Amino acid sequence: MYEVFLTAIVDDSSFGAACAVLSGLCGMRPWQNFQRVLYFHGPPRAGGMPNQAHMDKQPSRKDLIYLWKEIHQNLLRQSYVIQARYDVPKDRQAAPMDLLATPGMLRWTDFPEPPHGRPMLTQRKKIEIWEQRNLPLVLRDNNYQFKTEIMEEVHRFYRDDVEFCLFRSYFLHPQHRYVSAESKTEQFLPLDSLPPLDSLVPIDMEKRWFLHVKTHVMSDNKPDDLRKAQDQLLAIRAELEGVFDFRSIDRKVYDTRIAQQAQGIQALPQKVVIGKN
Repeated sequence: MYEVFLTAIVDDSSFGAACAVLSGLCGMRPWQNFQRVLYFHGPPRAGGMPNQAHMDKQPSRKDLIYLWKEIHQNLLRQSYVIQARYDVPKDRQAAPMDLLATPGMLRWTDFPEPPHGRPMLTQRKKIEIWEQRNLPLVLRDNNYQFKTEIMEEVHRFYRDDVEFCLFRSYFLHPQHRYVSAESKTEQFLPLDSLPPLDSLVPIDMEKRWFLHVKTHVMSDNKPDDLRKAQDQLLAIRAELEGVFDFRSIDRKVYDTRIAQQAQGIQALPQKVVIGKN
């Protein structure tokens, strides 16, 4: 599946006005939800997901075999940071969450493709496996290590097959724990219970919101469908000109790949001090 989207930044002071515009455009009130997002760092050498001992296969779902096979094939060629996502009901957000028993969604996204003359659009492959229990066990079994977690507040609007997604991210742990995966030495676990939602601090210091206007192309090998999706989003950009400032985003912002360690080569130390034993 391909995901194609536009990106705009919305100041916190303009959030209400942005929701009003999108409500009028889509003819609906926003659908708000909170998602707990856990990030898992893949192994130094890509190995796929061969260990299926704890996968929630659900025989009634015929799509799962294909989805697990597809994500395994992509993770064989490259190691990534991938996400496990859990919906957090607003009225039960303080209750303990069992991450093994609670169904979650596994999300993998590839490095976006070059813009090819359409710099406002981001286009990348994406796989999502919904309603999966035991995700932390599945990832651990396949050498994916928990690194950090955040909370995402999302307000969604829909018009036909286009999704308008206003979202903002919040810290869940003390801020000093949010360092790059490569430089992180402290190991910690996901929280047993979440702090109150109204106590969370936005990750963006200016408390801004991000707007993604996106659509999906289900088949990877239908270039005509991709061009149609691109044209559809660019038409929406023109429709909303002067309302939202859609921006060209460097695709490196969305790079979830992990630098590969060549087989037979020992990893170098992270820090070298010259002149000392």
